[in-house]
Amino acid sequence: MVPLIILSMIKDAFEDYKRHKADESENEKLTLVYNHAKGEFQQKAWKNIYPGEILKIEDDEFLPCDILLLSTSDPNGLCYVETKSLDGETNLKIK
Repeated sequence: MVPLIILSMIKDAFEDYKRHKADESENEKLTLVYNHAKGEFQQKAWKNIYPGEILKIEDDEFLPCDILLLSTSDPNGLCYVETKSLDGETNLKIK
C-alpha cells in the first residue's frame, strides 16, 4: 500500500512541475503595452503587466489574463473570443 502512495505523490509532483513550466512559458510571451512617457506601444512580457496598463491586442493573439476591452477595429464593435483553455470549446464567442 505504501508504494502506491509514493507513486501517486511522484505522479502529482511531476504534473505540478509540468503545469509550472507551462505557466512560466505563457508568462514569458510578449504583448504590446502603451508607454505614456514615449507615447508609443512597446513589447512587454505578460508577467510584467500591471492593472491599469493599456494593451494593444493584435488579431489572433492569445490572452492569458483578464482584460477590459475598450475598443475594437470591427466596424460593428464586435470581438470574437475563443475560450478553449477555460471550457474546452473551440468555437468563437461574440463579445
